[in-house]
Amino acid sequence: MIKEDPLNNASAQVPEDVLEGHFVVVANKGEETKRFVVELHYLSNPSFLGLLERAREEYGFRQKGVLEIPCHPQELEEILEERRDESVGDGSKLTDSIQMS
Repeated sequence: MIKEDPLNNASAQVPEDVLEGHFVVVANKGEETKRFVVELHYLSNPSFLGLLERAREEYGFRQKGVLEIPCHPQELEEILEERRDESVGDGSKLTDSIQMS
C-alpha cells in the first residue's frame, strides 16, 4: 500500500489566483478584512516585516493556513504601494502584481 505524501499534493490546495512566487495575506482589524496576494520579495521589506512582527506578537507562530496580519487593510495597501511606486533605474515604475480581493 502506497501512502500519499501531503507535501507532494500541496499545490492542489493553493488557490488559482496565487501564482508562483506569491503568498496570501489577510489584513484584519476590527470589522475590516481584506485578502491580498503578495509577491515574495515583500518578505524583505522593513515595513512589511514590521507587520509580520505585529502578527507574531498577537497570534504567535501557531497560525495555520492564510497569514493573518492585525492591521487595517489600508495600512497594508500603503506598504505594498510604496514598493510598487518606487522608480527603477530608467525612471519607469515597477509593475508588481498585487491582487486584492
